[in-house]
Parts: sequence; C-alpha cells; structure tokens
Amino acid sequence: MKSYTDFAELQQNEHEYLDYRIIVHHRIPDIAVLAIHGGNIEPGTSEIAAALGERLCASTYLFEGLKPRGNQVLHITSNLFNEPIGVSMAANAQTILSIHGHYDVHNALVYIGGRNEPYKNLIQHSLNEAGFQTEDAPQHLSGMNGNNITNTSKTGAGVQLELSTKLRKSLFKGNDFTSKNRVKPLDLFNRFVRALENATLEYKQVE
Repeated sequence: MKSYTDFAELQQNEHEYLDYRIIVHHRIPDIAVLAIHGGNIEPGTSEIAAALGERLCASTYLFEGLKPRGNQVLHITSNLFNEPIGVSMAANAQTILSIHGHYDVHNALVYIGGRNEPYKNLIQHSLNEAGFQTEDAPQHLSGMNGNNITNTSKTGAGVQLELSTKLRKSLFKGNDFTSKNRVKPLDLFNRFVRALENATLEYKQVE
C-alpha cells in the first residue's frame, strides 16, 4: 500500500499507540528538532532527535511508527505533513532541524538540505570534523520546498538531514537498528549527536 497523503487519512486508518505514536517535548522553542518519520518508519531518526533535543533543551517532536512491519504506509512526505501538534511546534520555532533517513546500504553518508544556509554550513563543518561524510542533498531530498515542514518556522528556513541506511545502522550495536536494539547506541551515535549539538550552539551564538 502506498503512503498516506496526510494525517487525517492516516488517523482514519491507523490506531494511535498501536500503529503509531506522537512524542512531544515543549522546551526552548527557538530551535525545534523533528523526526516526522521516526520509530520503525526511518529507524534511528527519532533516537537522534530525542537525544539532541534533550542535550540542547530544545523543543522536540517525534512521529513514530510502531508496527512490526509495513511502517512505510505511515510515511507522510515532508511537504504534506500536517499533524497539528508538529505543525504548531514548527511554526513557533525560529528554525528547524529535521532528521530523516534515506535508503542506501552502501554509503555511510549524510545529505544536508533545507533553506537555512548558515545553519547548514555549520552542521556540515561539524559533522566533517567529527569524521562523518556529508554531501549536499540531491534535488529529490533537498528540503527546499516552502511547504516542507522543515521550512515552516518563523524564518521560513530550516535544515533537513537525510542519513543513509548504512550510517544509521552503524550507530547501534551489531549494525542492528531494529526497535529492540535501538536502546543500545554506540559511542559513534553520541559523537554524531554531539557534532549536531556543537553546530547548533554555534549557530545560536551567531544568530
């Protein structure tokens, strides 16, 4: 089955707390950290967003797939994502960092997209310094659309990170990012989150 086109359609067909859940932390709203394809939709993304949000004391939003299989149906695209709590958090933020996963089992790579150029540059530099490979996002993952939730902040700009399958697996014990094993992040996970934290703190100083 193809993915739902919006949250209303998803809500009519899926059960909250059985098929999906929403986790929200209302903290300092200047930067919102989002994982709208978290849980078992794009595994590893909500763990990164949650850890980063906690370290930054930043507002954090996770939309998580809980199904044992078939979570792709819950993947509402970033341009159409309209779950009201997430939309509200994004609108109240000065800028947004949205964590996603893309399918690539061969390259441990982060694509960096979105409209917030200064923040993008700081993240790219910080991730490279920490030993992670980054590239500018290709067009279909660029996160440049104004309707993309990444760019619906007060400034109309945010950063969208797309982490490859290989990279996300490498952050957890045994290259295993199944739900039961995602409670066991490695030091590499902490290094990744710390690099994002450092870039964000630097961004907040210059803005």
